Amino acid sequence: MRISFRAVVLLFCLGSFAALAQTANPNLTWDQLSQDERRILAPIETEWDELAPQRKIKWLNIAKRFPKMSPEKQARLRKRIHEWVTLSAAQRSAARERYREIEQLSLAEHQALRDKWEAYQRESTERAKGEAVEEAAPAEAPQEAPAAPETPETERPTPGGDTE
Repeated sequence: MRISFRAVVLLFCLGSFAALAQTANPNLTWDQLSQDERRILAPIETEWDELAPQRKIKWLNIAKRFPKMSPEKQARLRKRIHEWVTLSAAQRSAARERYREIEQLSLAEHQALRDKWEAYQRESTERAKGEAVEEAAPAEAPQEAPAAPETPETERPTPGGDTE
């Protein structure tokens, strides 16, 4: 029995989709998440049951990738999740829209944006270092000119020796 290449590809795609559907069930309640998923996604616990299914899938996929990340990337992701939770609905919507816009950029435009961002980060770091140095150095008190000695004004003799 000969199986066509298309049939194999179709079966592979269906199998992959089924695996994805099993690992990222958008109908899970918070209590149905694994202990690791709850630990990773803890900042969004209060919102979880209200999230749209596609958002739950995205968060579950993030949680699935988390253990494979380096400690630095894990720390950065934790920070970003915390920052995301603090955003208002309008700010989140704006961030999603900006992300969609960035996805549409050409490779050259994307690289230019990345370069611009890296330059901004370098400037911010340098500025912060400069401010830290200024704060660490004791402020010098302004030097005042020495005061002139106070002398009582005396009457000067007028020419000819007359005094008033």
